[in-house]
Amino acid sequence: MRSYPESLAIAGAWGYIGRKFLDAALRRRIRTLVFDPGDLPADIDPQAVARIGTEEEFYASPAELFHLAMHPGHRQRGLDLLLARAASGEDIAVLNEKPMAAPETPEQCPELVDSASRSGALMMFDFPELYDPLTERIIDHLRPFRDLRINDIYIRRSKDREATSNPRNYKPMVPIQYQESIHCLAFVLFVLARLRGGLAPVFEHGLTLTGDAKPYHPPNPEIYPYVVDGRCNYRLTLGTLSIEGQTDFKAGADATKQRILSGTGDGRPFHIDVDFQEGQKRLLINGMDQTGDPAANSYDHVLRTMTRWRRFETRETLMTGVYPNPTFAHVAYQLASVLWRSCHAAATIHLPSLDGLLAFDANFRQAVPGFARYQ
Repeated sequence: MRSYPESLAIAGAWGYIGRKFLDAALRRRIRTLVFDPGDLPADIDPQAVARIGTEEEFYASPAELFHLAMHPGHRQRGLDLLLARAASGEDIAVLNEKPMAAPETPEQCPELVDSASRSGALMMFDFPELYDPLTERIIDHLRPFRDLRINDIYIRRSKDREATSNPRNYKPMVPIQYQESIHCLAFVLFVLARLRGGLAPVFEHGLTLTGDAKPYHPPNPEIYPYVVDGRCNYRLTLGTLSIEGQTDFKAGADATKQRILSGTGDGRPFHIDVDFQEGQKRLLINGMDQTGDPAANSYDHVLRTMTRWRRFETRETLMTGVYPNPTFAHVAYQLASVLWRSCHAAATIHLPSLDGLLAFDANFRQAVPGFARYQ
């Protein structure tokens, strides 16, 4: 029985995330098609991939899974073509990058939820931690408790993205709340929704969020039209649950993707400490090592888990249940928007429910022109 897709088509294969999936596919000897107008990287064997020359040909390919490893502004043409194929009756599966939309175009999120649903396509979003077996082990440990009380969660994601010596740091980024904090927020959202039976129960007592941020100083400020945030600290409360978060791309930041959960299960305290950092993964549950392989590859896990989900679940279940589908990605995007707005306005934001969160507008387009520019 297959554990991985038979074929993978990657748009933006030479980019940072596209290359991660390309390398994972080549290691697993998955037939790989790529579309990227840039020069072929020197370390890629041209015989190992099928390079497609035009968008039309690429998006017409009979691939089992399409991965759109591009910024939101460059994905629309591909989405239109793939969703049209799905609407005509073809079995189309798409793995989309985050964020779901650019910060200045939040209206595209509900539009994509609707168009993906109507098309008949299967669409998931690339939040790697949600596909990682470590996350499933955490949920499996917590689910059996009849009286589960998660009291505190700490979420931290950081790396030095200001270093001039790292070529990756010359790629443009959006505010860190949308680019990186969204991974932390998606992890919390996913775990809580799985344990509580849906997204709405996560917000049944509303949410309160307070954040502050500091600007990012890229090695190439001339390509940025406005200052973006490069570090943020925040506190999110969901009823009695207190969540403390930090995302840091500033110079000297250590590389970590840590999550800590503590509370009680049937009256007994638990403490879960997990780090998803590539090459140094760790899962400690009440001090016991549950890691498995610290060097396990996150992008390999995405491909493997996506294949397993498709094998054992219907398309309707995957598109409507607690999975990283468009509905889930929209909620995660909205949480990132609330965080950005709280940081920008130096304000505490209260929202009463999931409906209140989905109706929230960060007014990004109106706020950004007031940002100070780099000198």
